Amino acid sequence: MESSDLNYELLSKRVARVRERTGLGESAAFLVWFLENIYRLEETDARDAVCDHSNDKGIDGIYVDHNNEEIHFLQAKIRQSDNGKIGDVGPKNLMGSVAQFDAPDKVKTILSGNADDELKRLITRIQLAEMVAIGYSLVGVYVTNESHNTDSEGYATVTPDIVIFDREEIAARMVEVSTTDGKKGTFTFDTSYVDPLKMKIGTNEDDPTMFVFPARALQLVHMDGIADGSLFRENVRYGLGNTSVNKAIRGALAAKASHASFILGHNGLIILCSSADSSKSGRLTIKDYSVVNGAQSLTSFYNDKSKLSDDLRVLVRVVEVQDEALARRITENSNNQNAIKPRDLRSNHAIQLRLQKEMNDADGSYFFEIKRGEKAPTGATVITNDEIGRALLAFDVREPWSAHQIYKVFDEKYAEIFGRPEVTAQRAIFVHRLQGVVGTSLPKLKNRPMASYTLTRYFMLYLLSEILRDNDASRPYVANPASLSAPQLEEFLEKCEEILKTVVVDLNVESKPVDFDYKSILKSPKQGGELAQSILASYEKDVEREKAETFTGWAPS
Repeated sequence: MESSDLNYELLSKRVARVRERTGLGESAAFLVWFLENIYRLEETDARDAVCDHSNDKGIDGIYVDHNNEEIHFLQAKIRQSDNGKIGDVGPKNLMGSVAQFDAPDKVKTILSGNADDELKRLITRIQLAEMVAIGYSLVGVYVTNESHNTDSEGYATVTPDIVIFDREEIAARMVEVSTTDGKKGTFTFDTSYVDPLKMKIGTNEDDPTMFVFPARALQLVHMDGIADGSLFRENVRYGLGNTSVNKAIRGALAAKASHASFILGHNGLIILCSSADSSKSGRLTIKDYSVVNGAQSLTSFYNDKSKLSDDLRVLVRVVEVQDEALARRITENSNNQNAIKPRDLRSNHAIQLRLQKEMNDADGSYFFEIKRGEKAPTGATVITNDEIGRALLAFDVREPWSAHQIYKVFDEKYAEIFGRPEVTAQRAIFVHRLQGVVGTSLPKLKNRPMASYTLTRYFMLYLLSEILRDNDASRPYVANPASLSAPQLEEFLEKCEEILKTVVVDLNVESKPVDFDYKSILKSPKQGGELAQSILASYEKDVEREKAETFTGWAPS
């Protein structure tokens, strides 16, 4: 994004889309847009953080960053002038407002006063008084499409508890995700052998139109983007390889005598497009099209083109749709040939697309896989979103005992895991590298069945997280791994490997008894938590006795 994209005329169009789906005013909608795109929050979490009403005590939103133990008090300002400068008045007023919340008693006073009800509900919901009481830092976050000037820069320099997002900073952090990458240009079906059924879905002029007809497989394989999978980019997954469904399709292709009856046992394809024109006799022309259901079949047809015949046809539904939300619902609800997993339904979510683009735009050595069947660039190290999601669940959310429940990663824990400002491509790579260190340590466990147990590596990652966060020297790099250069990261990881040697020794002792039921313990928050505290306490004793490696006194070279 360019900073000029935050000029009022252009920004207002982005904000208008948020206003349309939320019903919020312009300022609140701007803050929601910011939280979704810069803080990377889930839509619901972004909405929940905003309280831009009258008598809101000068606070437009509150976000609690549990990872860094900070409470962010947000204020948003949109300026229509393209040359607007921030100055220091707005930021000073914000910090004055933040001071109203700097003690538990002050928070309780606001709750008992005449403050806006939505603000009170937000304060109660996030347990603000409790967070202040246990020492969470208070941070003022000023969000605007204005530009910095000497006054605002000077104030920010002498006020460490304020963060100012001006237009340049927002533009630098914005990761634009194209919504048209999976759409192809124009394709014309020969329908001279059949009259497609045309249906208007609804009574309004803007409601979608659907064409249903049996399409020849020989025609379908000429659509763009089958070979590289780009035609299916808006699907929830790509071709899944050698599944039972695909084996059956290939078997049917080989039996040409039964091609005419193939359509009777096939669910068909769904093609979404921006327009479908049947005005020319025997022709149906579609534009901006994508296949959202049928990737398995179409890929099989393409790979076995030589086995196709004119008799092999599949039922095709072409849906002319303008509403992106409706298009997503069609995509999610129509996939049922191979089992759909929660991960699949999140594969086109903005957070996942943003992470993938961010990683792809880096040095190209890593590829973030968000869809099953996705092809990684040659030579790239693949990081899958389900694997990193479980790792973040253990390392950041600190729930290693839930890491075996993969559905939670993309369901009830999704926003908590992925919908946080710090979850960037850089963080995903960092946690992936830490997983590698844990993997190197696992063979040193004497209980071999436990060493190979999936939850063990997440439990050890959790232990490492606790150790790193408890040390003043390593804590900043856990919060911001991007501050480590490539050589410094290697040095950091080597230090972690040495620390885990001590952890493994203690875990070997703890798991030695014959009645040690690691399967039950590692799945139990209570038992797993007690085991972790025992190991961490033993590690601290070894540090005091100078028998264990520690980050104390360490600084990257």
